[in-house]
Amino acid sequence: MGNEEIFGPRDAEHEIGRFERTAKEVVWMTPQSREIELLIPPTVYPPREDTDLMAQTIAKLPKPGAKRLLEIGCGSGAISIFAAQLGFTVTACDINPFAVAASRHAAVSNGVTINVREGGPGPNIDGTVEQWAGRKQHDIIVWNLPYLAHDNQSPLLGPLEEAALLDTDRRGLVSRLLKHLKSSKILSENGLVFLLISNNEKGKSARTECLANGFAIRTVASKRFDDGECLEVLGIWRPYHAKNITFVESIASTNTALMESDDAVGTLLYAGIQSSGHGRRGRPWSHEEQAFAGSWVIDEIRGIPNPNQLQLRAGLALHQAIIAMNISTELVALKWPNDVLLRIGEETRKVGGVLVESRSQGKTTRIVLGIGCNISSKNHHKKEYSLAALDELSQRASTEVFLPIIHASVASWLEDKEGIEALRNDNVISAFETSLRASTPSLGEPIYRNIMMQFHSVKPDGNIQLVDQNQRFHQIEDGEDVRWTKYRRN
Repeated sequence: MGNEEIFGPRDAEHEIGRFERTAKEVVWMTPQSREIELLIPPTVYPPREDTDLMAQTIAKLPKPGAKRLLEIGCGSGAISIFAAQLGFTVTACDINPFAVAASRHAAVSNGVTINVREGGPGPNIDGTVEQWAGRKQHDIIVWNLPYLAHDNQSPLLGPLEEAALLDTDRRGLVSRLLKHLKSSKILSENGLVFLLISNNEKGKSARTECLANGFAIRTVASKRFDDGECLEVLGIWRPYHAKNITFVESIASTNTALMESDDAVGTLLYAGIQSSGHGRRGRPWSHEEQAFAGSWVIDEIRGIPNPNQLQLRAGLALHQAIIAMNISTELVALKWPNDVLLRIGEETRKVGGVLVESRSQGKTTRIVLGIGCNISSKNHHKKEYSLAALDELSQRASTEVFLPIIHASVASWLEDKEGIEALRNDNVISAFETSLRASTPSLGEPIYRNIMMQFHSVKPDGNIQLVDQNQRFHQIEDGEDVRWTKYRRN
Protein backbone atom coordinates (compact mmCIF):
# COMPACT_ATOMS: atom_id res chain seq x y z
CA MET A 1 0.00 0.00 0.00
CA GLY A 2 2.50 2.61 -1.10
CA ASN A 3 5.79 1.47 0.44
CA GLU A 4 7.64 -0.76 -2.00
CA GLU A 5 10.76 -0.99 0.19
CA ILE A 6 9.18 -3.55 2.53
CA PHE A 7 8.54 -6.13 -0.20
CA GLY A 8 10.64 -7.05 -3.22
CA PRO A 9 10.53 -9.39 -6.25
CA ARG A 10 11.33 -12.48 -4.16
CA ASP A 11 8.34 -11.81 -1.94
CA ALA A 12 6.12 -11.88 -5.02
CA GLU A 13 7.55 -15.27 -5.96
CA HIS A 14 6.90 -16.63 -2.49
CA GLU A 15 3.36 -15.25 -2.63
CA ILE A 16 2.58 -17.47 -5.59
CA GLY A 17 3.34 -20.53 -3.49
CA ARG A 18 0.88 -19.40 -0.82
CA PHE A 19 -1.99 -19.58 -3.28
CA GLU A 20 -1.67 -23.38 -3.33
CA ARG A 21 -3.06 -23.58 0.18
CA THR A 22 -6.66 -24.75 0.55
CA ALA A 23 -9.50 -22.26 1.02
CA LYS A 24 -11.26 -22.56 4.39
CA GLU A 25 -14.99 -22.80 5.00
CA VAL A 26 -15.98 -20.56 7.90
CA VAL A 27 -19.33 -19.82 9.50
CA TRP A 28 -19.41 -16.37 11.06
CA MET A 29 -22.11 -15.45 13.55
CA THR A 30 -23.66 -11.97 13.33
CA PRO A 31 -24.62 -9.92 16.43
CA GLN A 32 -28.18 -11.23 15.92
CA SER A 33 -26.85 -14.82 16.05
CA ARG A 34 -27.43 -15.29 12.34
CA GLU A 35 -25.02 -17.52 10.40
CA ILE A 36 -23.09 -16.21 7.39
CA GLU A 37 -21.23 -18.85 5.39
CA LEU A 38 -17.83 -17.84 3.99
CA LEU A 39 -15.24 -19.52 1.79
CA ILE A 40 -11.95 -17.82 2.58
CA PRO A 41 -9.01 -18.27 0.15
CA PRO A 42 -5.35 -18.02 1.19
CA THR A 43 -4.15 -14.44 1.86
CA VAL A 44 -7.68 -13.22 2.71
CA TYR A 45 -8.37 -11.86 6.22
CA PRO A 46 -10.93 -13.98 8.10
CA PRO A 47 -13.54 -12.70 10.59
CA ARG A 48 -12.08 -12.12 14.06
CA GLU A 49 -12.87 -10.10 17.19
CA ASP A 50 -12.38 -6.84 15.29
CA THR A 51 -15.00 -7.97 12.76
CA ASP A 52 -17.43 -8.62 15.62
CA LEU A 53 -16.80 -5.14 17.07
CA MET A 54 -17.44 -3.41 13.75
CA ALA A 55 -20.58 -5.48 13.17
CA GLN A 56 -21.95 -4.49 16.58
CA THR A 57 -21.40 -0.85 15.65
CA ILE A 58 -23.19 -1.16 12.30
CA ALA A 59 -26.11 -3.00 13.90
CA LYS A 60 -26.94 0.09 16.00
CA LEU A 61 -27.19 2.50 13.07
CA PRO A 62 -30.70 3.88 12.43
CA LYS A 63 -32.66 3.62 9.16
CA PRO A 64 -30.36 1.25 7.23
CA GLY A 65 -32.92 0.73 4.48
CA ALA A 66 -32.49 4.30 3.26
CA LYS A 67 -28.70 4.43 3.30
CA ARG A 68 -25.72 3.52 1.14
CA LEU A 69 -22.71 1.87 2.82
CA LEU A 70 -19.15 1.50 1.54
CA GLU A 71 -16.81 -1.03 3.13
CA ILE A 72 -13.11 -0.49 2.44
CA GLY A 73 -10.90 -3.57 2.82
CA CYS A 74 -13.83 -5.99 2.75
CA GLY A 75 -11.68 -9.14 3.11
CA SER A 76 -13.95 -12.16 3.38
CA GLY A 77 -17.07 -10.03 2.83
CA ALA A 78 -18.54 -10.73 6.27
CA ILE A 79 -19.29 -7.10 7.19
CA SER A 80 -20.63 -6.18 3.75
CA ILE A 81 -22.98 -9.17 3.69
CA PHE A 82 -24.18 -8.39 7.21
CA ALA A 83 -24.80 -4.75 6.22
CA ALA A 84 -26.79 -5.89 3.17
CA GLN A 85 -28.88 -8.16 5.37
CA LEU A 86 -29.68 -5.13 7.57
CA GLY A 87 -30.95 -3.27 4.51
CA PHE A 88 -28.04 -1.08 3.44
CA THR A 89 -27.20 -0.67 -0.24
CA VAL A 90 -23.61 -1.94 -0.13
CA THR A 91 -20.48 -1.27 -2.14
CA ALA A 92 -17.32 -3.12 -1.05
CA CYS A 93 -13.70 -2.91 -2.16
CA ASP A 94 -10.34 -4.52 -1.46
CA ILE A 95 -6.86 -4.29 -2.98
CA ASN A 96 -6.56 -8.11 -2.77
CA PRO A 97 -8.21 -9.65 -5.85
CA PHE A 98 -8.78 -12.88 -3.90
CA ALA A 99 -10.76 -10.93 -1.30
CA VAL A 100 -12.85 -9.44 -4.10
CA ALA A 101 -13.56 -12.92 -5.45
CA ALA A 102 -14.32 -14.27 -1.96
CA SER A 103 -16.76 -11.42 -1.19
CA ARG A 104 -18.59 -11.86 -4.50
CA HIS A 105 -18.91 -15.60 -3.90
CA ALA A 106 -20.09 -15.07 -0.31
CA ALA A 107 -22.76 -12.59 -1.41
CA VAL A 108 -24.24 -15.13 -3.82
CA SER A 109 -23.98 -17.95 -1.25
CA ASN A 110 -25.83 -15.91 1.36
CA GLY A 111 -28.49 -14.52 -0.97
CA VAL A 112 -27.64 -10.80 -0.87
CA THR A 113 -26.57 -8.27 -3.48
CA ILE A 114 -23.39 -6.23 -2.99
CA ASN A 115 -21.23 -4.37 -5.51
CA VAL A 116 -17.63 -5.55 -4.99
CA ARG A 117 -14.74 -3.63 -6.58
CA GLU A 118 -10.96 -3.96 -6.63
CA GLY A 119 -8.87 -1.13 -5.17
CA GLY A 120 -8.94 1.26 -2.25
CA PRO A 121 -7.41 4.44 -0.79
CA GLY A 122 -3.74 4.53 -1.71
CA PRO A 123 -1.30 5.90 -4.26
CA ASN A 124 -2.75 7.04 -7.58
CA ILE A 125 -1.38 3.95 -9.29
CA ASP A 126 -3.93 1.90 -7.31
CA GLY A 127 -6.73 3.47 -9.35
CA THR A 128 -9.19 6.38 -9.21
CA VAL A 129 -11.73 6.88 -6.46
CA GLU A 130 -14.56 5.87 -8.80
CA GLN A 131 -12.80 2.57 -9.47
CA TRP A 132 -13.15 1.35 -5.89
CA ALA A 133 -15.93 3.55 -4.42
CA GLY A 134 -18.24 3.95 -7.40
CA ARG A 135 -19.80 7.22 -8.52
CA LYS A 136 -22.51 7.61 -5.88
CA GLN A 137 -22.13 9.13 -2.43
CA HIS A 138 -22.26 6.91 0.63
CA ASP A 139 -23.97 7.65 3.93
CA ILE A 140 -21.75 5.26 5.86
CA ILE A 141 -18.11 4.27 5.22
CA VAL A 142 -16.53 1.51 7.30
CA TRP A 143 -12.94 0.30 7.34
CA ASN A 144 -11.33 -2.29 9.58
CA LEU A 145 -7.91 -0.69 9.14
CA PRO A 146 -4.65 -2.62 8.86
CA TYR A 147 -3.80 -1.33 12.32
CA LEU A 148 -0.52 -3.11 13.16
CA ALA A 149 2.73 -1.17 12.84
CA HIS A 150 5.56 -2.71 10.81
CA ASP A 151 8.40 -4.10 12.94
CA ASN A 152 11.68 -4.62 11.10
CA GLN A 153 12.58 -7.42 13.51
CA SER A 154 9.45 -9.47 12.86
CA PRO A 155 9.08 -11.94 9.97
CA LEU A 156 6.69 -10.91 7.23
CA LEU A 157 3.86 -12.87 5.68
CA GLY A 158 3.17 -12.28 2.00
CA PRO A 159 2.35 -8.85 0.52
CA LEU A 160 -1.38 -9.55 0.22
CA GLU A 161 -1.70 -10.95 3.75
CA GLU A 162 0.33 -8.11 5.25
CA ALA A 163 -1.88 -5.58 3.45
CA ALA A 164 -4.75 -6.73 5.65
CA LEU A 165 -2.68 -6.42 8.84
CA LEU A 166 -0.03 -3.69 8.44
CA ASP A 167 -0.30 -0.02 7.52
CA THR A 168 2.93 0.09 5.50
CA ASP A 169 1.97 3.29 3.68
CA ARG A 170 4.42 6.03 4.64
CA ARG A 171 1.74 8.67 4.42
CA GLY A 172 -0.68 6.56 6.46
CA LEU A 173 -3.99 5.08 5.38
CA VAL A 174 -6.04 7.36 7.66
CA SER A 175 -4.40 10.38 6.07
CA ARG A 176 -5.16 9.09 2.57
CA LEU A 177 -8.79 8.43 3.45
CA LEU A 178 -9.22 11.91 4.95
CA LYS A 179 -7.84 13.43 1.76
CA HIS A 180 -10.47 11.55 -0.26
CA LEU A 181 -13.21 12.65 2.15
CA LYS A 182 -12.21 16.29 1.64
CA SER A 183 -11.52 16.25 -2.10
CA SER A 184 -14.11 13.81 -3.47
CA LYS A 185 -17.81 13.10 -3.04
CA ILE A 186 -17.60 9.57 -1.64
CA LEU A 187 -19.19 10.64 1.68
CA SER A 188 -22.49 12.49 1.89
CA GLU A 189 -22.40 15.82 3.72
CA ASN A 190 -24.14 14.36 6.76
CA GLY A 191 -22.41 10.98 6.45
CA LEU A 192 -20.48 8.93 9.01
CA VAL A 193 -17.19 7.05 8.83
CA PHE A 194 -16.31 4.21 11.18
CA LEU A 195 -12.66 3.16 11.47
CA LEU A 196 -11.46 0.24 13.56
CA ILE A 197 -8.01 0.85 15.06
CA SER A 198 -5.70 -0.49 17.75
CA ASN A 199 -4.40 1.58 20.67
CA ASN A 200 -0.84 1.59 19.26
CA GLU A 201 0.88 4.78 18.09
CA LYS A 202 -0.70 4.66 14.62
CA GLY A 203 -4.12 4.29 16.17
CA LYS A 204 -3.59 7.09 18.68
CA SER A 205 -2.54 9.49 15.92
CA ALA A 206 -5.85 8.95 14.08
CA ARG A 207 -7.72 11.29 16.44
CA THR A 208 -5.22 14.11 15.94
CA GLU A 209 -5.21 13.59 12.16
CA CYS A 210 -8.99 13.82 11.97
CA LEU A 211 -9.12 17.01 14.02
CA ALA A 212 -6.26 18.53 11.99
CA ASN A 213 -8.37 17.93 8.87
CA GLY A 214 -11.52 19.42 10.36
CA PHE A 215 -13.40 16.18 11.14
CA ALA A 216 -15.04 15.45 14.48
CA ILE A 217 -14.12 12.09 16.01
CA ARG A 218 -15.35 9.99 18.91
CA THR A 219 -14.77 6.47 20.18
CA VAL A 220 -18.07 4.61 19.75
CA ALA A 221 -17.05 1.04 20.72
CA SER A 222 -14.05 -0.68 22.24
CA LYS A 223 -12.77 -4.08 23.33
CA ARG A 224 -9.79 -4.70 25.62
CA PHE A 225 -7.83 -7.95 25.63
CA ASP A 226 -5.91 -9.69 28.41
CA ASP A 227 -2.55 -8.73 26.86
CA GLY A 228 -3.40 -5.02 27.17
CA GLU A 229 -4.29 -4.43 23.52
CA CYS A 230 -7.43 -2.40 22.99
CA LEU A 231 -9.42 -2.20 19.76
CA GLU A 232 -11.58 0.85 19.15
CA VAL A 233 -14.16 1.88 16.58
CA LEU A 234 -13.88 5.59 15.85
CA GLY A 235 -16.86 7.51 14.54
CA ILE A 236 -15.92 10.41 12.23
CA TRP A 237 -18.15 13.14 10.81
CA ARG A 238 -18.28 16.73 9.58
CA PRO A 239 -18.95 18.85 12.68
CA TYR A 240 -22.35 20.47 13.20
CA HIS A 241 -23.57 19.83 9.66
CA ALA A 242 -25.75 22.60 8.16
CA LYS A 243 -25.35 24.86 11.20
CA ASN A 244 -24.30 28.50 10.78
CA ILE A 245 -20.70 29.66 11.17
CA THR A 246 -20.63 33.46 11.39
CA PHE A 247 -17.66 35.83 11.55
CA VAL A 248 -17.86 39.43 12.78
CA GLU A 249 -14.99 41.91 12.70
CA SER A 250 -15.69 43.25 16.19
CA ILE A 251 -18.11 42.42 18.99
CA ALA A 252 -18.38 42.99 22.70
CA SER A 253 -18.81 39.31 23.62
CA THR A 254 -19.60 36.31 21.43
CA ASN A 255 -21.02 34.48 24.44
CA THR A 256 -23.44 37.29 25.24
CA ALA A 257 -24.49 37.67 21.61
CA LEU A 258 -25.35 33.99 21.22
CA MET A 259 -27.05 33.82 24.60
CA GLU A 260 -29.42 36.59 23.53
CA SER A 261 -30.03 35.11 20.06
CA ASP A 262 -32.36 32.37 18.90
CA ASP A 263 -29.65 30.56 16.89
CA ALA A 264 -29.82 26.77 16.82
CA VAL A 265 -27.63 24.33 18.72
CA GLY A 266 -24.31 23.97 16.90
CA THR A 267 -24.15 27.59 15.73
CA LEU A 268 -20.65 29.12 15.90
CA LEU A 269 -20.01 32.85 16.19
CA TYR A 270 -16.41 34.08 16.17
CA ALA A 271 -14.86 37.52 16.08
CA GLY A 272 -11.77 39.29 14.84
CA ILE A 273 -11.80 41.46 17.96
CA GLN A 274 -13.75 40.83 21.15
CA SER A 275 -13.77 44.05 23.17
CA SER A 276 -15.48 42.81 26.33
CA GLY A 277 -14.63 39.13 26.42
CA HIS A 278 -14.65 37.64 29.89
CA GLY A 279 -13.65 34.52 31.74
CA ARG A 280 -14.67 32.94 34.99
CA ARG A 281 -15.83 35.28 37.75
CA GLY A 282 -16.12 38.06 35.15
CA ARG A 283 -12.35 38.28 34.74
CA PRO A 284 -11.55 40.18 31.49
CA TRP A 285 -9.98 38.23 28.60
CA SER A 286 -7.13 40.05 26.85
CA HIS A 287 -7.53 39.88 23.06
CA GLU A 288 -4.03 39.62 21.64
CA GLU A 289 -2.74 40.72 18.21
CA GLN A 290 -4.14 37.50 16.76
CA ALA A 291 -6.50 35.34 18.76
CA PHE A 292 -9.42 32.99 18.33
CA ALA A 293 -12.51 34.20 20.18
CA GLY A 294 -15.63 32.18 19.48
CA SER A 295 -18.77 30.74 21.01
CA TRP A 296 -21.13 27.85 20.31
CA VAL A 297 -24.70 27.17 21.27
CA ILE A 298 -24.18 23.72 22.72
CA ASP A 299 -27.55 22.79 24.17
CA GLU A 300 -31.11 23.78 24.94
CA ILE A 301 -32.41 21.38 27.53
CA ARG A 302 -34.97 21.02 30.26
CA GLY A 303 -33.52 21.37 33.72
CA ILE A 304 -30.07 22.42 34.90
CA PRO A 305 -27.09 20.38 33.59
CA ASN A 306 -23.95 19.49 35.51
CA PRO A 307 -21.74 22.55 34.80
CA ASN A 308 -18.56 20.74 35.83
CA GLN A 309 -19.10 18.05 33.19
CA LEU A 310 -19.53 20.66 30.47
CA GLN A 311 -16.39 22.49 31.57
CA LEU A 312 -14.35 19.28 31.50
CA ARG A 313 -15.56 18.46 27.99
CA ALA A 314 -14.80 21.96 26.78
CA GLY A 315 -11.35 21.89 28.36
CA LEU A 316 -10.58 18.58 26.67
CA ALA A 317 -11.77 20.00 23.34
CA LEU A 318 -9.38 22.96 23.56
CA HIS A 319 -6.52 20.76 24.79
CA GLN A 320 -6.85 18.32 21.89
CA ALA A 321 -7.33 21.08 19.32
CA ILE A 322 -4.04 22.68 20.34
CA ILE A 323 -2.23 19.34 20.09
CA ALA A 324 -3.71 18.96 16.59
CA MET A 325 -1.88 22.18 15.66
CA ASN A 326 1.22 19.97 15.51
CA ILE A 327 2.36 20.86 19.02
CA SER A 328 3.97 18.10 21.07
CA THR A 329 1.64 16.59 23.65
CA GLU A 330 4.30 16.98 26.34
CA LEU A 331 4.25 20.76 25.89
CA VAL A 332 0.47 21.17 26.27
CA ALA A 333 -0.95 21.08 29.79
CA LEU A 334 -4.59 20.81 30.83
CA LYS A 335 -5.29 22.60 34.13
CA TRP A 336 -8.46 21.78 36.03
CA PRO A 337 -11.15 22.68 35.33
CA ASN A 338 -10.78 24.26 31.89
CA ASP A 339 -7.53 26.15 31.17
CA VAL A 340 -4.85 25.06 28.71
CA LEU A 341 -1.20 26.02 29.17
CA LEU A 342 1.95 25.72 27.10
CA ARG A 343 5.34 24.69 28.43
CA ILE A 344 7.83 27.04 26.76
CA GLY A 345 11.39 26.62 27.97
CA GLU A 346 11.27 26.77 31.75
CA GLU A 347 7.95 28.62 31.83
CA THR A 348 4.37 27.35 31.91
CA ARG A 349 1.96 29.98 30.59
CA LYS A 350 -1.76 30.07 29.81
CA VAL A 351 -2.66 29.97 26.10
CA GLY A 352 -6.42 29.56 26.27
CA GLY A 353 -9.48 28.94 28.35
CA VAL A 354 -13.17 28.17 28.17
CA LEU A 355 -16.30 29.60 29.69
CA VAL A 356 -19.63 27.77 29.87
CA GLU A 357 -22.65 29.97 30.60
CA SER A 358 -26.31 29.11 30.86
CA ARG A 359 -29.60 30.92 31.13
CA SER A 360 -32.90 29.43 32.18
CA GLN A 361 -36.19 30.60 30.76
CA GLY A 362 -39.18 28.70 31.99
CA LYS A 363 -38.35 25.01 31.82
CA THR A 364 -35.63 25.44 29.17
CA THR A 365 -31.94 26.10 29.77
CA ARG A 366 -29.86 27.64 26.97
CA ILE A 367 -26.15 26.81 27.19
CA VAL A 368 -23.35 28.64 25.41
CA LEU A 369 -19.66 27.72 25.31
CA GLY A 370 -17.00 30.37 24.74
CA ILE A 371 -13.38 29.57 23.88
CA GLY A 372 -10.48 31.99 23.70
CA CYS A 373 -7.03 31.01 22.46
CA ASN A 374 -4.00 33.21 21.77
CA ILE A 375 -2.60 32.72 18.27
CA SER A 376 0.19 35.33 18.42
CA SER A 377 1.24 38.12 20.77
CA LYS A 378 3.88 40.87 20.72
CA ASN A 379 4.07 40.93 24.50
CA HIS A 380 3.85 37.64 26.41
CA HIS A 381 4.67 39.21 29.77
CA LYS A 382 2.10 41.79 30.82
CA LYS A 383 2.27 43.90 33.94
CA GLU A 384 -0.11 41.68 35.90
CA TYR A 385 0.25 38.30 34.19
CA SER A 386 2.04 36.27 31.51
CA LEU A 387 0.52 34.42 28.58
CA ALA A 388 1.47 32.01 25.82
CA ALA A 389 0.59 31.99 22.12
CA LEU A 390 0.37 29.13 19.63
CA ASP A 391 2.95 30.65 17.27
CA GLU A 392 5.62 30.12 19.92
CA LEU A 393 5.42 26.36 19.27
CA SER A 394 3.59 25.92 15.96
CA GLN A 395 4.61 27.20 12.54
CA ARG A 396 1.01 26.62 11.39
CA ALA A 397 -0.45 29.04 13.92
CA SER A 398 -3.17 31.21 12.42
CA THR A 399 -6.85 31.78 13.05
CA GLU A 400 -7.68 30.29 9.65
CA VAL A 401 -5.92 27.02 10.50
CA PHE A 402 -7.21 26.86 14.07
CA LEU A 403 -10.88 27.53 13.24
CA PRO A 404 -11.81 24.17 11.61
CA ILE A 405 -9.74 22.28 14.18
CA ILE A 406 -11.39 23.78 17.26
CA HIS A 407 -14.82 23.50 15.61
CA ALA A 408 -14.25 19.78 15.02
CA SER A 409 -12.88 19.27 18.53
CA VAL A 410 -15.86 20.97 20.19
CA ALA A 411 -18.22 18.76 18.17
CA SER A 412 -16.22 15.68 19.14
CA TRP A 413 -16.94 16.28 22.81
CA LEU A 414 -20.30 18.02 22.72
CA GLU A 415 -22.32 17.36 19.54
CA ASP A 416 -25.34 15.09 19.73
CA LYS A 417 -24.94 13.27 16.40
CA GLU A 418 -27.40 10.67 15.12
CA GLY A 419 -25.61 7.35 14.63
CA ILE A 420 -22.75 8.27 17.00
CA GLU A 421 -22.79 6.91 20.53
CA ALA A 422 -23.24 9.65 23.12
CA LEU A 423 -20.30 10.19 25.46
CA ARG A 424 -20.77 8.68 28.90
CA ASN A 425 -19.84 10.89 31.84
CA ASP A 426 -17.43 8.29 33.24
CA ASN A 427 -15.50 8.33 29.94
CA VAL A 428 -15.21 12.12 30.14
CA ILE A 429 -13.96 11.88 33.73
CA SER A 430 -11.42 9.22 32.76
CA ALA A 431 -10.14 11.23 29.77
CA PHE A 432 -9.78 14.41 31.80
CA GLU A 433 -8.03 12.60 34.65
CA THR A 434 -5.57 11.01 32.21
CA SER A 435 -4.79 14.37 30.58
CA LEU A 436 -4.48 16.19 33.90
CA ARG A 437 -2.16 13.52 35.29
CA ALA A 438 0.00 13.74 32.16
CA SER A 439 0.15 17.54 32.63
CA THR A 440 1.64 17.45 36.13
CA PRO A 441 5.27 17.71 34.88
CA SER A 442 4.33 21.16 33.52
CA LEU A 443 1.93 22.15 36.31
CA GLY A 444 3.90 20.86 39.28
CA GLU A 445 2.27 19.92 42.57
CA PRO A 446 -1.06 21.44 43.68
CA ILE A 447 -1.10 23.79 46.68
CA TYR A 448 -4.32 24.01 48.68
CA ARG A 449 -4.66 26.17 51.81
CA ASN A 450 -0.90 26.82 51.59
CA ILE A 451 -0.16 23.10 51.87
CA MET A 452 1.55 21.24 49.04
CA MET A 453 -0.42 18.14 48.11
CA GLN A 454 -0.65 15.56 45.36
CA PHE A 455 -3.31 15.15 42.73
CA HIS A 456 -5.31 11.99 43.37
CA SER A 457 -8.34 11.79 41.05
CA VAL A 458 -11.22 13.48 39.29
CA LYS A 459 -14.48 12.68 41.02
CA PRO A 460 -17.70 11.69 39.18
CA ASP A 461 -19.14 15.16 39.84
CA GLY A 462 -16.21 16.76 38.01
CA ASN A 463 -14.42 18.06 41.09
CA ILE A 464 -10.88 16.95 41.89
CA GLN A 465 -9.51 15.19 44.93
CA LEU A 466 -6.11 15.99 46.43
CA VAL A 467 -4.24 14.08 49.11
CA ASP A 468 -1.92 15.66 51.70
CA GLN A 469 1.18 14.24 53.38
CA ASN A 470 -0.97 12.66 56.10
CA GLN A 471 -2.99 10.79 53.45
CA ARG A 472 -6.07 12.90 54.11
CA PHE A 473 -8.26 13.61 51.11
CA HIS A 474 -9.49 17.06 50.14
CA GLN A 475 -12.25 17.59 47.58
CA ILE A 476 -11.80 20.80 45.57
CA GLU A 477 -14.86 22.46 44.06
CA ASP A 478 -13.30 25.62 42.60
CA GLY A 479 -10.15 25.87 40.49
CA GLU A 480 -9.42 29.27 42.06
CA ASP A 481 -8.72 27.49 45.35
CA VAL A 482 -5.69 25.63 44.00
CA ARG A 483 -2.26 26.90 42.93
CA TRP A 484 0.33 24.83 41.08
CA THR A 485 4.04 25.01 41.89
CA LYS A 486 5.24 25.41 38.29
CA TYR A 487 2.50 27.77 37.11
CA ARG A 488 2.24 31.38 38.19
CA ARG A 489 -0.31 33.79 36.75
CA ASN A 490 2.32 36.51 36.94
